[in-house]
Amino acid sequence: MIRNLLIISGAGLILAIVGIGGAFAVGGRDLARHDWTWVITDDEAGDSGFTVERGQVSPDTTRTIEWTGGDRLAINIPADVVYDQQADTPGITVSGAQSVVERVRFSNGRLTLDEAPRGDRSYVRWTRTGIRGWSETDALKIIIKAPSVKAFDLSGPTELKIRGYDQPSLDLTLTGSSDVRVQGRTDAVTVDVSGAGDARMDELIVDDAKVRVSGSGEVRVGPSGKAEVDVSGSGEVRLTRRPAELRQSVSGSGEVTED
Repeated sequence: MIRNLLIISGAGLILAIVGIGGAFAVGGRDLARHDWTWVITDDEAGDSGFTVERGQVSPDTTRTIEWTGGDRLAINIPADVVYDQQADTPGITVSGAQSVVERVRFSNGRLTLDEAPRGDRSYVRWTRTGIRGWSETDALKIIIKAPSVKAFDLSGPTELKIRGYDQPSLDLTLTGSSDVRVQGRTDAVTVDVSGAGDARMDELIVDDAKVRVSGSGEVRVGPSGKAEVDVSGSGEVRLTRRPAELRQSVSGSGEVTED
């Protein structure tokens, strides 16, 4: 959200300074031949200011991190992340803007992103076809291949897709605005959502589910056996299958629904 506001503010400033008519009058020929790109750099944390300057987009790159896998995986990074249990060769592949890829860190089963030395950057590009804005982290993609992760801890604006999951149990913890999508099967799943997270497990075949939502989060899951659901706040739990046994507790404006 903050990155989007930064882009909008920067683009508005650029248009205000340059002026659409003036820009084409002064640089119409150059704009026809080349793209115009502005770099918007966020100031230090806690400061609402930013700087705008003409510049270049960071080149794309790909980096490989060695990891043979483990039982737990923690992710706190603004990126699109894919976990593939069925892949042949374990490891982590990171792709995106070089200035961001180089800041990705992995230690003790935890994936994080170092702070940018000059502040987070966004771009506004003006071409003959229009104006486009994006954040430096928008193109950050991470593929994780490991055979036996059973617990995932997500925090921040992380988006995780779990493919081909096949383990006896699955434990998901979401904090903040994290999102997760799960495809596969398991005997039992435990989901704990705190904040505005979104857990969608429509494509997960599961027997038993234990779900806790605190805040405005949303969970979709379809257990066929037991379902224990605890909702506090304005969260929502949607059961995509009717469980054989359902125990639920709701406090606040949240709800539990069944398809």
